[in-house]
Amino acid sequence: MKIGVSLPEHLIAFADLEAKRRGLSRSGLLAKLLEAEKVREQTRRYIDQYGWDVAENEKSWRTHQKRRMAEEYGDDEW
Repeated sequence: MKIGVSLPEHLIAFADLEAKRRGLSRSGLLAKLLEAEKVREQTRRYIDQYGWDVAENEKSWRTHQKRRMAEEYGDDEW
């Protein structure tokens, strides 16, 4: 979908340089940045709901996630 947005010149300049550095189009860069923001917001909501205690460190977070995924999707047939 095509949209039009107005951005300050300094942000357009940054977007152009960063897109070139990453080998993306400006639109591709903006899509990646918005996707990252979406994930960040989903993570914030999850932690707000379940608390920081599940995320003491990366290992405990991954263990928690594996257990939750097994509970959530254990009955699914692939």
